[in-house]
Amino acid sequence: MATKVIENERTAMAQHMTRQPDGPGKRIGKKGEISGIGKVAPGGAKLFRERLPQIQAEAAYWETRVGTVHDFRVTLIDDDTRILFTIVFDGDFKPYVADILNEAAPWLDQIFLGVWDGFKGTNDRKSVEELLSFAFECDLFFVRNPDVTVRDVAKMQRLSGAVAELFDAAT
Repeated sequence: MATKVIENERTAMAQHMTRQPDGPGKRIGKKGEISGIGKVAPGGAKLFRERLPQIQAEAAYWETRVGTVHDFRVTLIDDDTRILFTIVFDGDFKPYVADILNEAAPWLDQIFLGVWDGFKGTNDRKSVEELLSFAFECDLFFVRNPDVTVRDVAKMQRLSGAVAELFDAAT
């Protein structure tokens, strides 16, 4: 049952949302989202927690290699019986999946291998497809600055630093 949106000052800034053209997930501007929930393998929760310090320490390295991830979360839920991931990324779904598999497969294996029940690693195409089959689009999705990519943010940070340096030198 669809309810009509009541137009008012709070809806004036509503974002135009679409769906990913090539897979699951919503899209606002240049940013897409995807989430997934899977079953935790026996002993997977303990393994995940043992690996977590290293996974967290390497996150910036791997996600910088991918170059399109704004936000990535993984957590154990339901008394460690299920695992949830959520991602906000630039662009279309299929190129994002290809990038993550090409640039961060060892890290994904560290996160999910032995933890996500049935996942046999990124080298097993069937296993990757099965993992992706658990992906779904969220009901609610909002992003600030929907047309600003990860690369745009990095460029703006460099520019801001250069301008600050210039002003500091001038004073």
